[in-house]
Amino acid sequence: MNEIFEKMIYRALNQNATDIHMLLKETLQVQFRIFGELKKYQEIDNENGYKLMNFIKYKSLIHTNYRLLPQTGNITIEMNKKRYFLRVSYLPSLEFESIVIRILNNHDLRSIEELTYQKEIQDFLYWLSQQNNGLFLISGATGSGKSTTLYTLLKQIIHDSRKNIITIEDPIEIHLDQCLQIELNEKIGITYHDTLRQILRHDPDVIMIGEIRDEKTAKIALTCALTGHLVLTTIHASNAPLSLKRFMNLGIHEVDILDVVVGVISQRMKYDKKNKRAFVISELMNKRNIENYLLHQDSQYLSFQQAAKQFIAMGFSEDLFDKELVYE
Repeated sequence: MNEIFEKMIYRALNQNATDIHMLLKETLQVQFRIFGELKKYQEIDNENGYKLMNFIKYKSLIHTNYRLLPQTGNITIEMNKKRYFLRVSYLPSLEFESIVIRILNNHDLRSIEELTYQKEIQDFLYWLSQQNNGLFLISGATGSGKSTTLYTLLKQIIHDSRKNIITIEDPIEIHLDQCLQIELNEKIGITYHDTLRQILRHDPDVIMIGEIRDEKTAKIALTCALTGHLVLTTIHASNAPLSLKRFMNLGIHEVDILDVVVGVISQRMKYDKKNKRAFVISELMNKRNIENYLLHQDSQYLSFQQAAKQFIAMGFSEDLFDKELVYE
């Protein structure tokens, strides 16, 4: 099974796949997600498919005794003299078993200019990398590049200054030198809440929180920012204004948001299949935009609609964007 597994990963890496989808019913169907689309890779008979699924569960420390329990695991694999980190999501039902493997670091970290085509986003990220305190939120769907943006920002901070940077992640997606990276493990008590409390005693300058999931994490992230730290984190929301509303739904008062939130970016991944490139389109609310939005219901900020028009002006096809972004 190890040979079949490694061959599958090797092919996925060579095709620049972001995810590997595996569905076991009568047979095991294996698909790669490439430029946003699922493409068939292989069909394996039921017996060998069952063995391969169990092998992956074993490698990722997913408990095979709890067949109907959704679980998440991790695998580290070395290929072509590089270590790759794989996040394994296991989702069962009475009729099928499904595994999705996300390849977390099938790309090299690039500069801020290479990260985004949008000048406003570049300028904001450079500005943010120079700040000593405040809270920055980034939102977007799974696979929209939120973690890549945060890691690029951390790389810029490391390049510009000597700061004590501590991250808490689930899992660690890209390993960075000169950062203290902590991986969650709730089975042994390494949780966001308790770890963040301990991090504050470790004299950090910059804290990166992989995701704000609940009210406890939101409040301690706020505390970190209020006590003079730069806090970078992600939150589940579909656009920049909803990121603020989601934060308030987790028990954070508007006055605290006005005090500490220095910016919000929401982003979406787009795929230009004709030119074989992926790019990110981003919304941005800076501190002034946030104040105007919360205090005066002013919705003037760099929206997805404005960003789409910028991309079209740069020569990108209108067909790459949702119609509501092009035709307001």
